[in-house]
Amino acid sequence: MTAYPVSDRLPREFAPGLYWLGGCSDSGAWPTRKGATTHEHLATYLVAGTEKTLLVDTGHYAQWDGIRRQLDECLDGRPLDYVFPTHHEIPHAGNLGRLLDLHPGAVAVGDTREYHLYFPEIAPERLRRTRAGDALDLGGTRFEFLDPVWYDLSGTLWGYETRGRTLFTSDGLGYIHDHSPEVCGLLPGEVPADAPEHGVRRFALPFVGMRYHRMGPGVARYRELVREHPVRTVCSAHGAPLSGEHLAEVTERALRVVEENRQSISGPSTLDRTEATR
Repeated sequence: MTAYPVSDRLPREFAPGLYWLGGCSDSGAWPTRKGATTHEHLATYLVAGTEKTLLVDTGHYAQWDGIRRQLDECLDGRPLDYVFPTHHEIPHAGNLGRLLDLHPGAVAVGDTREYHLYFPEIAPERLRRTRAGDALDLGGTRFEFLDPVWYDLSGTLWGYETRGRTLFTSDGLGYIHDHSPEVCGLLPGEVPADAPEHGVRRFALPFVGMRYHRMGPGVARYRELVREHPVRTVCSAHGAPLSGEHLAEVTERALRVVEENRQSISGPSTLDRTEATR
């Protein structure tokens, strides 16, 4: 058993030019962990325009071999042009040095002010700071950098891809699914009714500190953001891509949890069998 499995179902092209890569963190394989186990999505996403490519988050460094294979499959001989770590944590930035070494023409974008301390081997000119309001033309689509509604760390940025109307929310709107390898790599609507365990075990929005702050204003800001940037799919680093009825369902459930300042750390699945499969 590995603590950081890479799903055999990934990578997947879930919309034209948009690919879901990565795997899960399996708490059942962590040393000293006792009790019920859960899988937490560790997702990274490739945005492929007609001219340029951009990777959102780098994936966990423990999953490097699998992510490298997945990325090679998605690129299919194309170069990787941009790597966007949404913030400094290991699942989001851990493979940055490896990626830039593997793709010598690529540059890191985002709030890169401190990455030279984490990766001193990266040449400074390959760390290109972008701010909310900046955008990259990828050919046939633009990638826009947004202020996050919820900051996971001070250097967090979100992103929006215009062709597919896809919002990349870093940790926001993520969720942890019950321990079941059969569910890994499946979209919410694909989860079989007879899966041994499945569903949303807790929301990750944000991970910690919810009960110590007023969260209602953040919910209002999120609703304003999606009015300004119409969203077809939400891609969290800790969730499967959400679209259609599942986007509305999971998002509204998560926002209620946040607005009510509920910690939502553990307990039974909040998405039951009928809701997960309809």
